[in-house]
Amino acid sequence: MRVRITFRSELSIEGEDLAEVVSKFEGMPLFSGEALEEGCAEYLEMVSMDDEDTGENLMPKYNEMY
Repeated sequence: MRVRITFRSELSIEGEDLAEVVSKFEGMPLFSGEALEEGCAEYLEMVSMDDEDTGENLMPKYNEMY
């Protein structure tokens, strides 16, 4: 039996600016070695990116970086 499990997670990252935060996020392993060995763990989508202090939606700024 092979079962697909989808879950949502959240993390906070500090940095001097959005570029530093994005660099840290893109460089960090999001799955454990066991999850990667046991199955096919993969990143699917970013749901939101907000400034924790102001609540500002940062997705448009993130999207402009690419």
